[in-house]
Amino acid sequence: MTLSTSEASMSTASVSSSENAITTLCEMCLLKPENPVRLSCNHTFCPDCFSLANREPISCFCPACKKPVRPSTSTVNAHSSLADIELELERLTREKKKLLKSKQREIKKMELEFLNECRNQKLIKLKRLKSELMLIQDDILAMTDASTNQSPQSMNETNLSPNSNDSRIKFMKTEEISNNHVNMLKNFSDLENNYFSKSAKYRSIGHLIYNAFRYDSFVDNGQITVSDTPTTKAYIYGMSASSTNMLSVAGTLKTVNIYNPTVEDPLPVVYPLTKLPSNCFTWSTSWNPVSPNLLAVGDYNSEVKVWDVVGKVATCTFHGHTTSKILNVSWTPTKPQQLLSVAYDSTQIKVWRLNERGSVLDINVPDKLLMLSCKPLSPFHFAASSVDRKIYSFDLRKPDRPVNTLAGHAKSVFQLKFLDTKTLVSASVDGTLKQWSYDSCQCVRTYKGHQNTVKFIGLEVFGEHILCGSENNSIYLYHEALSKPVMSQQFPPSPSLTGNPCGDGNERLVSAITRVGDQVCVANDKGVIRILKLGEDTKMKHFGS
Repeated sequence: MTLSTSEASMSTASVSSSENAITTLCEMCLLKPENPVRLSCNHTFCPDCFSLANREPISCFCPACKKPVRPSTSTVNAHSSLADIELELERLTREKKKLLKSKQREIKKMELEFLNECRNQKLIKLKRLKSELMLIQDDILAMTDASTNQSPQSMNETNLSPNSNDSRIKFMKTEEISNNHVNMLKNFSDLENNYFSKSAKYRSIGHLIYNAFRYDSFVDNGQITVSDTPTTKAYIYGMSASSTNMLSVAGTLKTVNIYNPTVEDPLPVVYPLTKLPSNCFTWSTSWNPVSPNLLAVGDYNSEVKVWDVVGKVATCTFHGHTTSKILNVSWTPTKPQQLLSVAYDSTQIKVWRLNERGSVLDINVPDKLLMLSCKPLSPFHFAASSVDRKIYSFDLRKPDRPVNTLAGHAKSVFQLKFLDTKTLVSASVDGTLKQWSYDSCQCVRTYKGHQNTVKFIGLEVFGEHILCGSENNSIYLYHEALSKPVMSQQFPPSPSLTGNPCGDGNERLVSAITRVGDQVCVANDKGVIRILKLGEDTKMKHFGS
């Protein structure tokens, strides 16, 4: 049967009026509850009916409309008297006080748990500190006893007698050791960690301090100015040194220049011994580890050439890279017939042999390559960096996939050098150097202090020390065990080709570093190569014996 609009309206009004009349009745049993449970949806139930419908305390819903609700035991409604409202307020006040007390108890319980845990942690630290303090005291006593038990003759020779009036004797209080005190404080956390770890590499913390801070200056031993035209200087991309201390220089000049920078007396200028011709820029060079006259050169024409430096003849030329710049070439250390190369914008490492015309092996990596470095004393192992911020280690006997992946840099890795057979150092444009355990793939230490956010900078190892360039026209010296630089020096303003300071203010990048014998050659982006020696602190040298 169909109702008219007016009938439907009357019916709705009647139902609504009826509902308002029974708002205090339970929606389930239709009886008036003694302690009604009113829900946020305005439905009312007996406590028993509501509990029966909501047996799971986790999910509370209205049995009438099925909406998620929050129950209330309030008996107040639109028809309640003032006395009922006051009673309800008293009840709510009592409940609020109970909740506040319960909350305070919970807060105190949590605070007590924290304080107990804090006490336990501090007791553990105190125990460790007591143990470390005992160790320090024992070492101090051992050193004091050793000094006291010296013979009078040895005391006079070393000037370390605790009873002497010589100012050099009070080892920890003299001005002589305070010259390195700033460096010691700057690297105190690393020194402390090395001391308590009892590293087997150093006989004592004193030996580590001596080795770390033994160099206090860069001593100028000559300069090379490389020009690509009579009026402009070359951008030097890379340098390498042979076993006979010959230096090859690659860059924006159309030749590869060969120098002998190992001179006894400082000279104002060092001239090239020979120039190997090229019809384009060159980026990387590498001397053969066995035949010191053979030099591999990677150029901008995607060619890898092997030169006989003495005869100035290219003995072989390798083609195969499909992109232009050859970023890196490197001979394998114990296989002098084998050569590796990577090219710009390429994901392929090519392996060449002198008696083969084409590449004998192509190794693919996940992303574009930047640099590679061969592991010392190994004919098979090498590492390669990529723009994906990772370093991949390879074994030429299993070239189908990387042996390990080293990840940790925030940006692309532009330089790689092996510190020794187990340790690799990387330089990234995230402004850090990282030391890696080559076998465990763990980052051992991160070095910070230089500037590098855009370009390739020079990177070289010198015994336990690491030399790196910077984008503020400076060279930095790190020790392998310390994360902050122990020494740095800025390039002086470069003279123009006429001998006057150029003063253009644009020299901001130390682009290449290589070790040549006991010297280092440091090049910047204005064609200036400084020949430097690491000057030893004479006072540290005195106490180092």
